[in-house]
Amino acid sequence: MGLLETKRVIQPPKRRRMTKRKRIMLACAKAAGVVLAAFAVVIIIYMLAFAEYTYIDLSELTAATVTGYNGHGMLNTVTQTLAGQEEFFDTVSVNVLDTDEVKNGSLSNGDKIEIEYSYNKNYAKEHKLRVRGGSEFVTIKDLPEGTAISYDDLFAGAKLEYTGVAPLVTVSVSNVSTDTVLSGVEYTIEGEKQYYDEGDVVRVRAQFDEAKAIEAAYDIEKGPEGYVKDYTVSGVDRYLTDASELPQELLDQMKEYGATLFGKNEGDANEFGLRIFMAAGTMYSTSGGDYTFSWRTPVYISSYFTCLNEEHLGEPGQQVNDVKVVYDTGISQNDGKSVSAEAVVVFKDIIRKADGTITVNLDGGEIVSASTKDSDIKNMVKAKSDDNYTSTKLEQ
Repeated sequence: MGLLETKRVIQPPKRRRMTKRKRIMLACAKAAGVVLAAFAVVIIIYMLAFAEYTYIDLSELTAATVTGYNGHGMLNTVTQTLAGQEEFFDTVSVNVLDTDEVKNGSLSNGDKIEIEYSYNKNYAKEHKLRVRGGSEFVTIKDLPEGTAISYDDLFAGAKLEYTGVAPLVTVSVSNVSTDTVLSGVEYTIEGEKQYYDEGDVVRVRAQFDEAKAIEAAYDIEKGPEGYVKDYTVSGVDRYLTDASELPQELLDQMKEYGATLFGKNEGDANEFGLRIFMAAGTMYSTSGGDYTFSWRTPVYISSYFTCLNEEHLGEPGQQVNDVKVVYDTGISQNDGKSVSAEAVVVFKDIIRKADGTITVNLDGGEIVSASTKDSDIKNMVKAKSDDNYTSTKLEQ
């Protein structure tokens, strides 16, 4: 063929057409790759930004309980503390929010109460805490019906004790209830006075732990002025303060008993005899170095009722009342010398008992004065030298 050579022509391969299905599969693969890449980026960002945070859900850590009874229920909450986060939980508070219709402590079945969680957000941020708080609603249910405790039941355990004699009575109050809840009631006297008279009013207040009463489902009734009750002092002994109350029979007993004292007590005769002889200017016998005097038979003259004025009642050392009986008598000695005189016997503390009877301790009677001067005796029995007392002459 010589230098000519036949050229080999290389034909390009035939291009195959891609089917529709393959195109869809390819597109899906590309999309999946993009999604996986994006997810990987999100995971990486999450790991970098949030991996060190601690999550705390306050609602899951808080338990709500209801105590009391229907109409007086109390919602209480307790939040569990996570170990290692005690400092944070010191900043947590769980508040039961009151509404205009329902107040915590007066809850009824069916009430819905909002609970709000609060905490120190700055602390949480600084310590990488992710906290779920906010608020939520709780529906009240299963509260029992209360046990009715009447106003009178509340004060049934109050025992008032009176000490002394009116108008100088002191009052104390104690609790004698055996009821589990009511035995814990504290009774106190409001506006307490040092002394009380018969007919005075004593106001007693009942104080108790209302939360414990509600927890025990005790529905305690209030009185017109709350948990207070007035008591009138009665059934007590009382000093006589009016001469008209003194019965003649008792006065006759004092007169008769007083006359017997002049023959019983030689010591009184000796005590008063020397002074009476000296006041009368009469020489007395000193035979044997002893002074021996005796009373003459007494004759009743008069009697007086003396009472401490009201403004001085309760003052230390003051005697409330007495009856002074005056006798005409005299003092004599064995040698026959004698001096006429008047003497006074006093009976103290005349008392009207709670049953209405009037008594006096006759054995407590004593000779308190004797004088040759009638004026001295009158001044004494009429209490002219003591403005604290008022004296009244008794009818014969």
